[in-house]
Formats: sequence, C-alpha cells, structure tokens
Amino acid sequence: MIKAAKAYVRYMDATSRIVGKFAMFLIFAMVAILLFETMARIIFNRSQLWSVEMAQFFMAAYYLLGGGYTLLIGGHVRMDLLYHRWSAKKKALIDIITFFMTLLYMVVLLYGGIKGLMYSIKYNQVSYSSWAPPVTPIKIIMLIGITLMLLQIVAELIKDLAIARGEEIK
Repeated sequence: MIKAAKAYVRYMDATSRIVGKFAMFLIFAMVAILLFETMARIIFNRSQLWSVEMAQFFMAAYYLLGGGYTLLIGGHVRMDLLYHRWSAKKKALIDIITFFMTLLYMVVLLYGGIKGLMYSIKYNQVSYSSWAPPVTPIKIIMLIGITLMLLQIVAELIKDLAIARGEEIK
C-alpha cells in the first residue's frame, strides 16, 4: 500500500479517536443541563427556557462528532445476518461496494450542511423558540462532524482495499 495512504489512514484514525473521545463527554454536559432543568422546575418551580434546546444542541454535537469514531470501532448498525460469517476479505469486498452508497449519502449530507450554514450566516438565523439562540455555531459543529465522518469513510475504504489485496494497514 502507498505510504501516503497509510499515513492518511493513521492520521484519520487518530483524529477520529481524539474527536470521538471528546464527543463522549458531551453526553455528561447534556445530562447536567437536563438535571439542572429538572431540579429548577421541581425544587424552585422555575423552568428554564434554554435548557431543553441547549441539551438538543449538545446531543447533535455528540451524535455527529462521534460518527467517525463509531465508524472506526465498527459500532454502526449493520445487517449482521451473514456478514459475521464471512472472511475478512469478503467483508472488505462488500464494504468496498457499499462504500459508494455511503459516500453518496455523506456527500448529500455535506452539501445540505454547507447550504444550511451559508443560509444561517447570511440571515443571522436563530432558533424558532422563545429563547431564540443563534444556530450558526451548532451548524458549524455539525458540518465539522459530517466532514470528519466523510474523511473516516475514505480511510475505511483504504483499509478495505488493503485487506482485499491481502495486505493490512497498521
């Protein structure tokens, strides 16, 4: 396998691992916000306008920033009825075929994310809630997560190509 491809895979795996480990902690921030809201509502009878929407922002960041890491560790859902019985080479060949469908999906998602971000910046878009926070920051985070997952998908393709050729990238 080409040195540049091996370097790319190592770099993307490391990046996905670092971003994924960071994203794991976002769930604690989301839980803290929701716990604060529950306590404020029950104990002080003071519901917060911002809490549920902020928790949703954290959940979106958690979900999208963790996508590349989930792909790296093989954590995405797949139809495993036959897949687990196949050899590594056959799995790699099937993954190469499905790569193109996944790539198409991610490119469409990236295109929509870019268009949404441009709209958000152009019109200073805010959420349609009574709190009305700007949505540009979360759209930027979402776009970063989509981009990182797209780059990790390419790294997985390189690994699958190596396995299909009888090589392995470490």
